[in-house]
Amino acid sequence: MQFNWAMGPIGCVPFIHRTSRSADLIVMIKLTRLIAFLCPLFFSCGQPETEVLALVGDEKITAAELRNFAERREKRTIRVGTAISDTSDPLQQFIARRLLLLEARSVGMDTDSVFVHRLERQRRDAVIESYLERQVDAKIVVTAEDILQEYHDANWNRGLKFIYSTRATKAAAVEDLAAEKSILSLPGYVLKGQVNEQVADELFALPVGSISPAFPVADTVFVAFKVLDEKRVPLIAVRQLIERRLRSRIRTKMEWALGISLSDKHATGTAKDNPSGLRKFDSSSVGPDSAGIADLYFAAGLQSGIDEEPELQAKLRTIAEDVLLSYYLEQIDVSPAEARSYFARHPDQFPAYEAITITEIVVHNRKLAQDLRLAITRGADPALLVPIFSQDVGASGGRVKLSPYTTPSMRYERAKGMEINAIGGPVEWAGKFSVFVVVDKAREGGQWDRASQRRAERLAREEKERRHVDALRQKFSVRILAERP
Repeated sequence: MQFNWAMGPIGCVPFIHRTSRSADLIVMIKLTRLIAFLCPLFFSCGQPETEVLALVGDEKITAAELRNFAERREKRTIRVGTAISDTSDPLQQFIARRLLLLEARSVGMDTDSVFVHRLERQRRDAVIESYLERQVDAKIVVTAEDILQEYHDANWNRGLKFIYSTRATKAAAVEDLAAEKSILSLPGYVLKGQVNEQVADELFALPVGSISPAFPVADTVFVAFKVLDEKRVPLIAVRQLIERRLRSRIRTKMEWALGISLSDKHATGTAKDNPSGLRKFDSSSVGPDSAGIADLYFAAGLQSGIDEEPELQAKLRTIAEDVLLSYYLEQIDVSPAEARSYFARHPDQFPAYEAITITEIVVHNRKLAQDLRLAITRGADPALLVPIFSQDVGASGGRVKLSPYTTPSMRYERAKGMEINAIGGPVEWAGKFSVFVVVDKAREGGQWDRASQRRAERLAREEKERRHVDALRQKFSVRILAERP
């Protein structure tokens, strides 16, 4: 890449007052370093989009293809495979992907019935997703008036301070609150969007001083709330939460209405009107959770020709490659003997460590996390706070096992020096705040146990894939024609 330093704005910085030749030289050096730093961020800096960077067999890898791959890899929307490290050069990752796909096709795996079935299922999901994006998502409108009305009508304008009781029966939980015994509380006010949706609507509709019904929050455990006080919450504090909730509600209604419309059209319309492949549905039974509604969306999407449009065609090509790559890599299996051999050959990769089990509450607000920590300090059971406040709990119930290999790593680092029953957090990552209690500690690793076996199997498979890719490089011939800047 050449620069003409005498050509005004491109080669120099005209607004810098030149006082000496050495000053000019410093400016030029700094600008050169800046350009050298920025160019790698743009994969075709100085390269045409169509420039061929590498040949894998007879297939070309262009600058545009590499840029698209690197962008999608960063967003984790494309299959890479474990043969090449996530931190390695994108071009080498792309070459490895191409090699594996070439081999999969050369052995006829792209015509295998298992692959064909998996691809059809993925293709179907992609058509449905694109059809709903166009027919539903693109048509959702949430106005400022809608948000303001929801803010007032659904009690988003209230912040509540409350006490609560958790008991084995509904009656006992309510009786505890009435008698003001066996009760717990948070020190601050709580917003509606910070409480589990299953209880939020009823809880935030309660007048100050009243007691809620008892809600199930765990096996044979019920919680009842008593509202002690309220404060006004400004709209700006909950606007995004309201809009997200309204969009979800509108989407559900629109999908339901679309399913009814398609079902009625099939039941009463002409063959010309009906999406091909639709079977007869009872419109009274069609709803968002109906298994048959997906058939309606898929057939309607095909009839609309959405699968023939360039954008979805490109997505379907990537999906086909991803499915084929996944299916092919499944065949690179590791036997128990190979995993044990890897463990024996790499003792440094299996050091002994302390596995830490925690009960964790994850929220999206630092102040709430701090209040939850204080509540636990005052005696609240963290396991019962999880279903009331925690986000994205899943099936774990808040119980998480940490190790040096757990991501994000800061939770393990924080918990390492803590005693059992000690309280940790808030720990922040990706906009989330974790508060946890250490439940158990146990020595793992350093010996052949179930945890080491699982890790050895994964690492041995990665090693096997890398050797396989190296062999494919020789089989198909890889040539680098142009290095990235």
